[in-house]
Amino acid sequence: MPMRGISKFFAVVLLIIAVVVSALLVAAAYIEYLSPAHVALPALLGLVFPILAVCAIILFIGLLLLCPKYALVPLGALLLSIPALWQYFPINFNKEHIDTNRGTFTLLSYNVYYFKDTEKEPGADEVAYNRTLQNIIDYNADIVVLQEIGGYFGVHKRNKITQSQIDIINKRYPHRILKNSLLLLSKYPAQTVYDTRYTETASTVVYKVNIEGREVSIFNNHLESIGLNSEDKKLYVALATHPDSVSEKVSEIKGFTKKFLHAFEARAAQVEAVDAVADSIGGNIIMCGDINDTPNSYAYHTLKTGREDAFLQLGTGPGFTYRADGMWVRIDHIFYEGDFTARALKKGNKRYSDHYPIWVEFEWDE
Repeated sequence: MPMRGISKFFAVVLLIIAVVVSALLVAAAYIEYLSPAHVALPALLGLVFPILAVCAIILFIGLLLLCPKYALVPLGALLLSIPALWQYFPINFNKEHIDTNRGTFTLLSYNVYYFKDTEKEPGADEVAYNRTLQNIIDYNADIVVLQEIGGYFGVHKRNKITQSQIDIINKRYPHRILKNSLLLLSKYPAQTVYDTRYTETASTVVYKVNIEGREVSIFNNHLESIGLNSEDKKLYVALATHPDSVSEKVSEIKGFTKKFLHAFEARAAQVEAVDAVADSIGGNIIMCGDINDTPNSYAYHTLKTGREDAFLQLGTGPGFTYRADGMWVRIDHIFYEGDFTARALKKGNKRYSDHYPIWVEFEWDE
Protein backbone atom coordinates (compact mmCIF):
# COMPACT_ATOMS: atom_id res chain seq x y z
CA MET A 1 0.00 0.00 0.00
CA PRO A 2 1.48 3.42 -0.95
CA MET A 3 2.53 5.71 1.87
CA ARG A 4 -0.33 8.11 1.18
CA GLY A 5 -2.80 5.24 1.34
CA ILE A 6 -1.37 4.09 4.69
CA SER A 7 -1.64 7.61 6.10
CA LYS A 8 -5.24 7.89 4.97
CA PHE A 9 -6.08 4.49 6.47
CA PHE A 10 -4.67 5.53 9.86
CA ALA A 11 -6.47 8.87 9.60
CA VAL A 12 -9.79 7.09 9.05
CA VAL A 13 -9.15 4.74 11.97
CA LEU A 14 -8.29 7.70 14.19
CA LEU A 15 -11.39 9.52 12.96
CA ILE A 16 -13.64 6.62 13.99
CA ILE A 17 -12.00 6.56 17.43
CA ALA A 18 -12.28 10.35 17.62
CA VAL A 19 -16.01 10.26 16.89
CA VAL A 20 -16.60 7.80 19.73
CA VAL A 21 -14.33 9.64 22.18
CA SER A 22 -15.80 13.03 21.21
CA ALA A 23 -19.37 11.81 21.75
CA LEU A 24 -18.47 10.42 25.17
CA LEU A 25 -16.56 13.60 26.07
CA VAL A 26 -19.50 15.88 25.31
CA ALA A 27 -21.86 13.56 27.19
CA ALA A 28 -19.49 13.53 30.18
CA ALA A 29 -19.19 17.33 30.07
CA TYR A 30 -22.92 17.75 30.64
CA ILE A 31 -23.71 14.67 32.71
CA GLU A 32 -23.90 16.88 35.80
CA TYR A 33 -27.42 17.92 34.75
CA LEU A 34 -28.73 14.35 34.95
CA SER A 35 -29.69 13.14 38.42
CA PRO A 36 -28.33 9.67 39.26
CA ALA A 37 -31.61 9.15 41.12
CA HIS A 38 -33.23 8.73 37.69
CA VAL A 39 -30.45 6.72 36.07
CA ALA A 40 -27.11 6.17 37.80
CA LEU A 41 -24.94 4.45 35.17
CA PRO A 42 -24.18 7.58 33.06
CA ALA A 43 -22.76 9.29 36.16
CA LEU A 44 -19.66 7.12 35.67
CA LEU A 45 -18.86 9.30 32.66
CA GLY A 46 -18.22 12.19 35.01
CA LEU A 47 -15.41 10.25 36.67
CA VAL A 48 -13.63 9.54 33.37
CA PHE A 49 -14.15 13.03 31.93
CA PRO A 50 -10.48 14.08 32.43
CA ILE A 51 -9.29 10.88 30.70
CA LEU A 52 -11.64 11.50 27.78
CA ALA A 53 -10.40 15.09 27.53
CA VAL A 54 -6.76 13.96 27.37
CA CYS A 55 -7.65 11.36 24.71
CA ALA A 56 -9.46 14.02 22.67
CA ILE A 57 -6.40 16.29 22.79
CA ILE A 58 -4.11 13.46 21.64
CA LEU A 59 -6.52 12.56 18.83
CA PHE A 60 -6.75 16.21 17.78
CA ILE A 61 -2.95 16.43 17.47
CA GLY A 62 -2.73 13.11 15.60
CA LEU A 63 -5.48 14.01 13.12
CA LEU A 64 -4.07 17.50 12.66
CA LEU A 65 -0.88 15.88 11.39
CA LEU A 66 -2.59 13.23 9.23
CA CYS A 67 -5.72 14.95 7.98
CA PRO A 68 -6.47 18.44 9.33
CA LYS A 69 -10.18 18.44 8.39
CA TYR A 70 -10.77 15.33 10.52
CA ALA A 71 -9.21 17.15 13.50
CA LEU A 72 -12.34 19.33 13.63
CA VAL A 73 -14.20 16.44 15.31
CA PRO A 74 -12.18 16.30 18.57
CA LEU A 75 -11.64 20.05 18.42
CA GLY A 76 -15.39 20.64 18.31
CA ALA A 77 -15.91 18.29 21.26
CA LEU A 78 -13.24 20.08 23.29
CA LEU A 79 -14.77 23.48 22.55
CA LEU A 80 -18.21 22.25 23.60
CA SER A 81 -16.65 20.93 26.81
CA ILE A 82 -14.96 24.19 27.85
CA PRO A 83 -17.29 24.85 30.84
CA ALA A 84 -16.57 21.38 32.25
CA LEU A 85 -12.85 21.69 31.46
CA TRP A 86 -12.77 24.94 33.43
CA GLN A 87 -14.46 23.28 36.41
CA TYR A 88 -11.77 20.59 36.40
CA PHE A 89 -8.82 22.83 35.60
CA PRO A 90 -9.35 26.54 36.34
CA ILE A 91 -6.51 28.97 35.72
CA ASN A 92 -6.26 32.07 37.89
CA PHE A 93 -3.07 34.08 37.60
CA ASN A 94 -4.16 37.25 39.38
CA LYS A 95 -4.87 36.87 43.06
CA GLU A 96 -7.50 39.31 44.28
CA HIS A 97 -6.36 42.00 46.68
CA ILE A 98 -7.69 42.08 50.22
CA ASP A 99 -9.20 45.49 51.01
CA THR A 100 -7.82 46.05 54.51
CA ASN A 101 -10.52 48.65 55.17
CA ARG A 102 -13.09 45.85 55.21
CA GLY A 103 -13.47 43.04 57.69
CA THR A 104 -12.28 39.55 56.86
CA PHE A 105 -12.56 36.06 58.32
CA THR A 106 -10.93 32.76 57.46
CA LEU A 107 -12.28 29.23 57.21
CA LEU A 108 -10.54 25.86 57.00
CA SER A 109 -12.28 22.71 55.72
CA TYR A 110 -10.49 19.40 56.27
CA ASN A 111 -11.37 15.70 56.27
CA VAL A 112 -9.01 14.49 58.99
CA TYR A 113 -9.63 10.73 58.55
CA TYR A 114 -9.95 10.20 62.32
CA PHE A 115 -6.50 11.79 62.84
CA LYS A 116 -4.76 8.62 61.65
CA ASP A 117 -1.80 10.57 60.23
CA THR A 118 -1.51 8.44 57.10
CA GLU A 119 1.06 10.35 55.04
CA LYS A 120 4.49 8.98 55.78
CA GLU A 121 7.70 10.96 55.43
CA PRO A 122 11.30 10.32 56.54
CA GLY A 123 11.36 10.66 60.32
CA ALA A 124 7.56 10.72 60.65
CA ASP A 125 7.58 7.89 63.17
CA GLU A 126 9.78 9.94 65.49
CA VAL A 127 7.34 12.89 65.58
CA ALA A 128 5.80 13.02 69.05
CA TYR A 129 2.55 14.80 68.12
CA ASN A 130 -0.33 14.40 65.68
CA ARG A 131 0.67 16.10 62.43
CA THR A 132 -2.90 16.38 61.14
CA LEU A 133 -3.98 18.33 64.22
CA GLN A 134 -0.79 20.39 64.11
CA ASN A 135 -1.62 21.27 60.51
CA ILE A 136 -4.94 22.71 61.74
CA ILE A 137 -3.21 24.64 64.52
CA ASP A 138 -0.68 26.11 62.09
CA TYR A 139 -3.42 27.43 59.77
CA ASN A 140 -4.97 29.36 62.69
CA ALA A 141 -8.26 29.85 60.80
CA ASP A 142 -11.10 31.71 62.49
CA ILE A 143 -13.52 28.88 61.74
CA VAL A 144 -12.57 25.22 61.23
CA VAL A 145 -14.94 22.55 59.89
CA LEU A 146 -13.69 18.98 60.11
CA GLN A 147 -15.04 15.69 58.80
CA GLU A 148 -14.44 12.10 59.90
CA ILE A 149 -13.71 12.94 63.52
CA GLY A 150 -15.35 9.95 65.13
CA GLY A 151 -17.24 10.25 68.40
CA TYR A 152 -14.36 11.61 70.46
CA PHE A 153 -11.99 14.58 70.23
CA GLY A 154 -9.25 14.77 72.84
CA VAL A 155 -5.92 13.32 73.90
CA HIS A 156 -5.26 10.11 71.99
CA LYS A 157 -2.01 8.23 72.63
CA ARG A 158 -2.15 5.93 69.59
CA ASN A 159 -2.77 8.88 67.24
CA LYS A 160 -0.25 11.03 69.13
CA ILE A 161 -2.78 13.77 69.95
CA THR A 162 -1.11 15.48 72.89
CA GLN A 163 -2.52 17.44 75.81
CA SER A 164 -0.62 20.54 74.68
CA GLN A 165 -2.30 20.36 71.25
CA ILE A 166 -5.74 20.02 72.84
CA ASP A 167 -4.94 22.93 75.18
CA ILE A 168 -4.09 25.14 72.19
CA ILE A 169 -7.33 24.18 70.42
CA ASN A 170 -9.47 24.75 73.52
CA LYS A 171 -7.92 28.16 74.21
CA ARG A 172 -8.05 29.33 70.60
CA TYR A 173 -11.54 28.02 69.83
CA PRO A 174 -13.92 28.56 72.76
CA HIS A 175 -16.87 27.45 70.61
CA ARG A 176 -16.72 23.75 69.69
CA ILE A 177 -19.53 21.53 68.41
CA LEU A 178 -19.10 17.78 67.76
CA LYS A 179 -22.04 16.02 66.12
CA ASN A 180 -22.34 13.06 63.75
CA SER A 181 -18.54 12.73 63.40
CA LEU A 182 -18.35 16.36 62.24
CA LEU A 183 -16.60 19.05 64.28
CA LEU A 184 -16.81 22.84 64.30
CA LEU A 185 -14.07 24.90 65.94
CA SER A 186 -14.87 28.60 66.06
CA LYS A 187 -13.44 31.78 67.52
CA TYR A 188 -16.93 33.25 67.18
CA PRO A 189 -20.16 32.25 68.95
CA ALA A 190 -21.88 29.36 67.18
CA GLN A 191 -24.89 27.11 67.57
CA THR A 192 -26.32 24.17 65.67
CA VAL A 193 -29.46 24.99 63.67
CA TYR A 194 -29.80 21.74 61.72
CA ASP A 195 -28.26 18.29 61.74
CA THR A 196 -29.03 15.00 60.10
CA ARG A 197 -27.39 11.65 59.58
CA TYR A 198 -28.20 10.08 56.21
CA THR A 199 -26.31 6.84 56.74
CA GLU A 200 -23.67 5.51 59.09
CA THR A 201 -20.94 7.50 57.33
CA ALA A 202 -22.82 10.43 55.74
CA SER A 203 -24.21 13.46 57.55
CA THR A 204 -24.70 17.24 57.49
CA VAL A 205 -24.57 19.72 60.36
CA VAL A 206 -25.45 23.40 59.92
CA TYR A 207 -24.08 26.00 62.34
CA LYS A 208 -25.17 29.60 62.76
CA VAL A 209 -21.99 31.58 63.47
CA ASN A 210 -22.08 35.16 64.67
CA ILE A 211 -19.06 36.91 63.18
CA GLU A 212 -18.84 40.27 64.94
CA GLY A 213 -22.56 40.90 64.56
CA ARG A 214 -23.03 39.26 61.15
CA GLU A 215 -24.57 35.82 60.93
CA VAL A 216 -23.29 33.12 58.57
CA SER A 217 -24.82 29.65 58.19
CA ILE A 218 -22.02 27.14 57.71
CA PHE A 219 -22.84 23.72 56.28
CA ASN A 220 -20.43 20.97 57.29
CA ASN A 221 -20.98 18.04 54.92
CA HIS A 222 -19.65 14.54 54.68
CA LEU A 223 -21.74 12.93 51.96
CA GLU A 224 -22.00 9.31 50.88
CA SER A 225 -18.65 7.71 50.16
CA ILE A 226 -18.16 4.87 47.72
CA GLY A 227 -17.25 2.53 50.54
CA LEU A 228 -14.37 0.77 48.84
CA ASN A 229 -12.68 -1.90 50.93
CA SER A 230 -9.04 -2.97 50.66
CA GLU A 231 -9.85 -5.55 47.96
CA ASP A 232 -11.71 -2.95 45.89
CA LYS A 233 -8.72 -0.61 46.11
CA LYS A 234 -6.36 -3.38 45.02
CA LEU A 235 -8.68 -4.08 42.08
CA TYR A 236 -8.65 -0.41 41.08
CA VAL A 237 -4.85 -0.26 41.18
CA ALA A 238 -4.62 -3.51 39.19
CA LEU A 239 -6.97 -2.20 36.50
CA ALA A 240 -5.22 1.17 36.34
CA THR A 241 -1.78 -0.41 35.93
CA HIS A 242 -2.86 -3.41 33.80
CA PRO A 243 -5.99 -2.47 31.77
CA ASP A 244 -5.56 -5.67 29.74
CA SER A 245 -6.68 -7.63 32.82
CA VAL A 246 -10.30 -6.37 32.53
CA SER A 247 -11.55 -9.56 30.88
CA GLU A 248 -10.21 -11.64 33.78
CA LYS A 249 -11.96 -9.60 36.48
CA VAL A 250 -15.48 -9.12 35.12
CA SER A 251 -17.30 -10.31 38.26
CA GLU A 252 -15.13 -8.18 40.55
CA ILE A 253 -15.67 -5.15 38.31
CA LYS A 254 -19.45 -5.61 38.50
CA GLY A 255 -19.39 -5.52 42.30
CA PHE A 256 -16.98 -2.56 42.20
CA THR A 257 -19.27 -0.65 39.82
CA LYS A 258 -22.38 -1.31 41.94
CA LYS A 259 -20.74 0.51 44.85
CA PHE A 260 -20.17 3.58 42.67
CA LEU A 261 -23.76 3.52 41.40
CA HIS A 262 -25.19 3.18 44.91
CA ALA A 263 -23.08 6.12 46.09
CA PHE A 264 -24.20 8.27 43.13
CA GLU A 265 -27.85 7.57 43.92
CA ALA A 266 -27.44 8.23 47.65
CA ARG A 267 -25.56 11.50 47.11
CA ALA A 268 -28.22 12.73 44.68
CA ALA A 269 -30.84 12.56 47.43
CA GLN A 270 -28.44 14.01 50.02
CA VAL A 271 -27.40 17.09 48.02
CA GLU A 272 -31.01 17.82 47.14
CA ALA A 273 -31.87 17.75 50.84
CA VAL A 274 -28.89 19.98 51.70
CA ASP A 275 -29.78 22.44 48.94
CA ALA A 276 -33.39 22.63 50.17
CA VAL A 277 -32.23 23.37 53.73
CA ALA A 278 -29.94 26.13 52.42
CA ASP A 279 -32.80 27.68 50.46
CA SER A 280 -35.02 27.63 53.55
CA ILE A 281 -32.34 29.28 55.72
CA GLY A 282 -31.21 31.88 53.16
CA GLY A 283 -28.86 34.76 53.94
CA ASN A 284 -25.11 34.27 54.22
CA ILE A 285 -24.17 30.64 53.53
CA ILE A 286 -20.92 28.72 53.28
CA MET A 287 -21.37 25.18 51.96
CA CYS A 288 -18.26 23.12 52.58
CA GLY A 289 -16.84 19.75 53.39
CA ASP A 290 -16.20 16.41 51.74
CA ILE A 291 -19.01 15.81 49.24
CA ASN A 292 -17.22 12.75 47.85
CA ASP A 293 -17.85 13.80 44.26
CA THR A 294 -15.84 15.51 41.55
CA PRO A 295 -16.50 18.62 39.49
CA ASN A 296 -19.00 17.96 36.71
CA SER A 297 -20.98 15.61 38.93
CA TYR A 298 -24.64 16.04 39.84
CA ALA A 299 -23.69 16.54 43.50
CA TYR A 300 -21.22 19.31 42.63
CA HIS A 301 -23.67 20.95 40.19
CA THR A 302 -26.52 20.95 42.73
CA LEU A 303 -24.50 22.57 45.51
CA LYS A 304 -22.77 25.06 43.21
CA THR A 305 -25.90 26.33 41.43
CA GLY A 306 -26.62 29.83 42.68
CA ARG A 307 -23.36 29.90 44.65
CA GLU A 308 -19.69 30.66 44.04
CA ASP A 309 -16.98 28.01 44.14
CA ALA A 310 -13.96 29.49 45.93
CA PHE A 311 -11.56 27.19 44.09
CA LEU A 312 -12.88 28.18 40.65
CA GLN A 313 -12.44 31.82 41.61
CA LEU A 314 -8.95 31.58 43.06
CA GLY A 315 -7.42 28.16 42.42
CA THR A 316 -5.31 26.93 39.52
CA GLY A 317 -5.02 23.41 38.15
CA PRO A 318 -6.88 20.24 39.13
CA GLY A 319 -6.66 21.06 42.86
CA PHE A 320 -6.72 17.44 44.02
CA THR A 321 -7.97 17.24 47.62
CA TYR A 322 -7.86 13.44 47.85
CA ARG A 323 -4.87 11.44 46.68
CA ALA A 324 -4.70 7.88 47.90
CA ASP A 325 -4.88 4.35 46.48
CA GLY A 326 -4.13 5.63 42.97
CA MET A 327 -7.08 8.05 43.00
CA TRP A 328 -6.37 11.75 42.43
CA VAL A 329 -9.57 13.77 42.65
CA ARG A 330 -11.04 17.04 43.95
CA ILE A 331 -13.93 16.04 46.17
CA ASP A 332 -13.67 18.65 48.96
CA HIS A 333 -15.29 21.97 48.08
CA ILE A 334 -16.19 25.38 49.50
CA PHE A 335 -19.22 27.09 47.96
CA TYR A 336 -20.70 30.32 49.28
CA GLU A 337 -23.34 33.00 48.79
CA GLY A 338 -24.11 36.21 50.62
CA ASP A 339 -22.52 39.51 51.60
CA PHE A 340 -18.89 38.43 51.32
CA THR A 341 -16.37 37.36 48.70
CA ALA A 342 -13.52 34.86 48.67
CA ARG A 343 -10.27 36.83 48.31
CA ALA A 344 -7.55 34.26 49.05
CA LEU A 345 -7.30 30.47 48.93
CA LYS A 346 -4.75 27.87 49.92
CA LYS A 347 -4.98 24.17 49.22
CA GLY A 348 -2.69 22.39 51.61
CA ASN A 349 0.38 20.63 50.24
CA LYS A 350 0.57 18.30 53.24
CA ARG A 351 -2.16 15.73 53.72
CA TYR A 352 -1.23 13.77 56.82
CA SER A 353 -4.88 12.71 56.52
CA ASP A 354 -5.84 11.07 53.21
CA HIS A 355 -7.28 14.49 52.22
CA TYR A 356 -5.74 17.91 51.78
CA PRO A 357 -7.17 20.89 53.69
CA ILE A 358 -8.67 23.96 51.99
CA TRP A 359 -8.27 27.41 53.56
CA VAL A 360 -10.20 30.45 52.34
CA GLU A 361 -10.12 34.10 53.42
CA PHE A 362 -13.40 35.94 52.95
CA GLU A 363 -13.90 39.69 52.81
CA TRP A 364 -17.18 41.41 53.68
CA ASP A 365 -18.58 43.30 50.71
CA GLU A 366 -19.21 46.47 52.70
